[in-house]
Amino acid sequence: MRPEDGEALGSGSAGAVFALSTDEGDVACKVFPGRLYERTRLRLEHELERLSALDGQILVPEAIEELPDGRCALRSELCTRSLLDLVESTGPLPVADTLVLGSAIAATLARAHEAGIVHGRLTPANVLFRASGEPVINDFERTLRPVFVRDLDHGSDFLAPEGPHGEGADLYGLGAVLHFALTGLPPGPDRPELHRVDAPIDLLALIENLLAEDPGSRPAGMAVVEEILIAPAPEPSTMDEELPVEVSRGVQGFPLLTIEPASAPEPRKRSTWPVLVIGAATVLATAAWFLIPGSPEPVPQAQPSPEKTSTNPKPAPRVELAAPIDHGSMVELAWQAPAGFDSAVVVADGTGEAKTTIVRQQRTMKVPVDPGRKYCFLIQITDGGDVQESAPRPIRGAVCRK
Repeated sequence: MRPEDGEALGSGSAGAVFALSTDEGDVACKVFPGRLYERTRLRLEHELERLSALDGQILVPEAIEELPDGRCALRSELCTRSLLDLVESTGPLPVADTLVLGSAIAATLARAHEAGIVHGRLTPANVLFRASGEPVINDFERTLRPVFVRDLDHGSDFLAPEGPHGEGADLYGLGAVLHFALTGLPPGPDRPELHRVDAPIDLLALIENLLAEDPGSRPAGMAVVEEILIAPAPEPSTMDEELPVEVSRGVQGFPLLTIEPASAPEPRKRSTWPVLVIGAATVLATAAWFLIPGSPEPVPQAQPSPEKTSTNPKPAPRVELAAPIDHGSMVELAWQAPAGFDSAVVVADGTGEAKTTIVRQQRTMKVPVDPGRKYCFLIQITDGGDVQESAPRPIRGAVCRK
């Protein structure tokens, strides 16, 4: 039976895929337009062995076949559909499904990168789903790509601008896949800022960082992305403790926070990680703001607003800090806050002090950090009266407490 006698499932940059019914059951057969020479076959066999040894959700071909007409083919498990088919037929995915999908892909790619294996051409067409709904990554075999080239532009809307080489290409590819899952559109070069009202800022900020045109501006590695995608929201019990905070003047008038020593419960995971303590519950309300760089006049100290009784109290303004993006010697922060509120960034590094930098109307900041330290970050906002703050955000296994 010729593969073309089966159901055509699609085609990629190098081969075409058909669904076939065999004595062993239904299989997928990816056919390449030419003969596989012995040296290339040996390289491919070695590549498949390495892929089979990986932990993760990878669709590894089960056999290399030579067809009667001399063409080669890869036989593998038949998956029900691709992410491309799913979104095109039913629309963008729910946020919860996108997070599950992103976590599975990031975990798989992180294990591959640890083994020195890069996919390089991750697109919605090669993110497949088994009948159980489990996502798997297809087309990991790089050996055949330069040998059989059918369509150089296939999937180009989802490929990294620097090309398919290096871990940065997979970081971009994951961002492109998640962008497509949430919007139904590829991330074009002139795309507007990603926005979905039901999506957490963590996810949106992460996708924007993954899609950075400069590979050096993307997250530091797939393991970092995996940690962000699977990190649970802070539990209320970890945020309720109040510690005494002493406000003191820092360099150039920036308020610094000195945190009193305090004991903290053991973290639930990775008990060898040290506990960092972060404070600053009232720094903007209790400390004079002094002279902000670039401002010719001192900003007056915030005064508490008189209490008012209202039958329809306004909801408290909300500030939400996305998961920090760790680049090793620099961390990118992004947050959402109401218009008209000034922001301050609080950084604690476990030395007993937290540094506060007033950034006014900014909603992003790049913070220089020591690659060997754990950090906690927090955003405060004020309109000159009320003060609100975000939940603390850790990196590198730090445990943040207020």
